[in-house]
Order: sequence, then structure tokens, then C-alpha cells
Amino acid sequence: MDFDIREIRDYYDSNLRDYDYDELVKIGVSYENADFMVSIGVPEVYDDFVFYGMDTIQKTIIEDTEFIIIGHYACHGILSPKGLFLKEGSDKLFTISSVHYPSIYMLNKNLRTFFLFDLIRSELAMKMRREGEYSSQKYAQELRKFFEQHDPEAMNYVEGYWSHFIEDYETGL
Repeated sequence: MDFDIREIRDYYDSNLRDYDYDELVKIGVSYENADFMVSIGVPEVYDDFVFYGMDTIQKTIIEDTEFIIIGHYACHGILSPKGLFLKEGSDKLFTISSVHYPSIYMLNKNLRTFFLFDLIRSELAMKMRREGEYSSQKYAQELRKFFEQHDPEAMNYVEGYWSHFIEDYETGL
């Protein structure tokens, strides 16, 4: 199953953020992430994720490392917002864990892969339902296979966002 990342825009329910490539690079966003933010686009709000505009993006230091705060998420509004960070000079997308040390962990290898995971999640569920092959466990198994194929490191942290997402389907939650 092939996925065209441009299709993710079909799932955006809010306006796209307007970013300037040169300004993003100037504040430390990697070329790859800046290109994604400008060419594909990032919505203001996406599910439980909020992405900041240029006027709100800022730098911070976490555990002696410089990060760029590009947004936040709150799991279905139950948890207090957790930041979304790009590591300065790196493609990687990070968030905060309240469970383990270190408190910050990699969500995905870059923004493109973060949105690709969500595209895969949606497209795979639709395909399996359309073909009458959907079960929670089979969906979780296929999803894990695709995620590990595209970004194995994102699946390494068992307390991470994507690991928990798949675990909910494996356990039938």
C-alpha cells in the first residue's frame, strides 16, 4: 500500500498555517521540516494537536538541549497540553512524557513522518473496512508493520504516543 503525503491535506479540518521557509530555517528548523511546513502545509489544529504560527513559535532549552516549540497536544482534552518540539539542527519531532526520564522523547523522525503516520492510520482503517477485513487486532498488527517500516525509532518508546495508539487497538480499547 503506497501513501502520498499530499493526501494528508484532505484530513485537515482547519486552515493551514502560513510559514516562510527562510524564517523557519533562520530560527533553526531543519531544511526538511521547513520544506514540509511550506510545501505540504501544517494545519492550525489537527485532532488534538495545535500548531503555532510564526508569531508564536519560540525556542526553549530542555535538559541542556535547544528545541523549537512548534505546537502542543492534549489527549482528548483530558491531559494538560504537552509541547511539540523540533530539535534545533535536527529533523526529529519531540514531545514530553510525564512517565519516564528523560521527560522528552522522539515522536517521529520528522514532521512528514508524523503526518504520514496519521495518513496511514486513516487510510488503512478505511481500506480494511471496505474490504471487510477489519478487526481491532488485525488493524493494530498492520499499523505496527507500516509504522515500523517508515520510522522504527518512533516505535521504540513503549510509553510513546504511537505505541499507546496501537496498544489501544491491540487491547480493544
